[in-house]
Amino acid sequence: MLSFSQLDKRLRLLMEDLDGEYWTSILEQLNPPEKFPKHELVHDLCFRDAKALAGYIPDLRATMRNNAPKSLSEEEILALRSVRGILNFSARLPVLILLFPQYVDNENLINVYNGYRQTLKELDEYLALATSEA
Repeated sequence: MLSFSQLDKRLRLLMEDLDGEYWTSILEQLNPPEKFPKHELVHDLCFRDAKALAGYIPDLRATMRNNAPKSLSEEEILALRSVRGILNFSARLPVLILLFPQYVDNENLINVYNGYRQTLKELDEYLALATSEA
């Protein structure tokens, strides 16, 4: 079973080099306002990154299920807040893509967004219990 600290570390390591050379090649094609990569490449990259980070949600839920909120140490609460921050930030990726008319009804994208939305709600409730004074 993962702790929140271990999960936080794994997410940070994943973010360290998401898409590596693919992202570098997109940046090489970008020189605003004269030169832009195909927007589909950027959208695909963002979608893949959002899915990669969401891949840790089952581990997060299992860790939440196996640890009573009130039993968390201060270190674990800080790690959980960091995990929440990473997921909150990465949830912006599918939202951004959904704003483009050609993606508004993309079922996979909507599912990824809804998964983030539900997970963030659960995280907020769990954190509220972990940090309450009762």
